[in-house]
Amino acid sequence: MPVGQIPAGPGRTTLAPGEIVVFFTLPPRPPGSGDAYLRLIPRTEMDIAVVGCGVNLTLQDGTCTAARVALGAVAPTVLLVEEAGKALVGSRLVGSTLGADAVEAAAASCRAACRPIDDKRGTIAYRTKIAGVLLKRAAAVAAERARKS
Repeated sequence: MPVGQIPAGPGRTTLAPGEIVVFFTLPPRPPGSGDAYLRLIPRTEMDIAVVGCGVNLTLQDGTCTAARVALGAVAPTVLLVEEAGKALVGSRLVGSTLGADAVEAAAASCRAACRPIDDKRGTIAYRTKIAGVLLKRAAAVAAERARKS
């Protein structure tokens, strides 16, 4: 079963009673790939994220040829933000990071995909803004790692 089909909502999965996940199979990573996961937590002693963002991308000759972006804590389950990945594909490295226009377009896609709640850790507006900020930071780290791989 694809891992994205397991979560059903906060504290719920699609696993039947007694079923457990035994292992994950990950495809081999292509050359020139890098990834990063960043999250904002309210305090170091609290391990609950306000927002999390993961970016995986592949570079070939300085151009992003594949990208995937996921957000956590901004919807009932993790969101795969396909539009954000599409915005990064085709972008060229400028120094050690991807082009600013592509990264901003990906950040805007992340903000648009958010469906967060208001709670004591963050408002809807705050979580939505942070999703875009974390996308920019995670994309920069992933690009640097891909460049060095």
